Amino acid sequence: KTLPGITFDEFKVFCQFLNNLEDFTIAMRMYTLADHPISKEEFHRAVMICTGTSLSKHLVHTVFAIFDEDGDGQLSYREFIAIMKDRLHRGFKVSVKPEGWEAFKSCVKQEIKTPN
Repeated sequence: KTLPGITFDEFKVFCQFLNNLEDFTIAMRMYTLADHPISKEEFHRAVMICTGTSLSKHLVHTVFAIFDEDGDGQLSYREFIAIMKDRLHRGFKVSVKPEGWEAFKSCVKQEIKTPN
């Protein structure tokens, strides 16, 4: 079954959630320590409590469709947080190209190094 995509507003809300992932991680660990995977309703409520962000039901359903690896309708710490932390950290390792004065200096250095 093909699910409809998420809207840009839903994407922005999800990014706000990711920016507060550490707070949510604590809640997920509590579920893990109790050996209790998290349902869609619990996920929605925990996100709201931990981050102040309310995810739409469609976005929660989409998250579960992607990250509920075993299809049991529950998310475990391993299924979600570990993957999101990895992706979040990889996202921050993007090299930023210099701008303005730094870009000009870099360009001049390259031109000096390049033989005519």
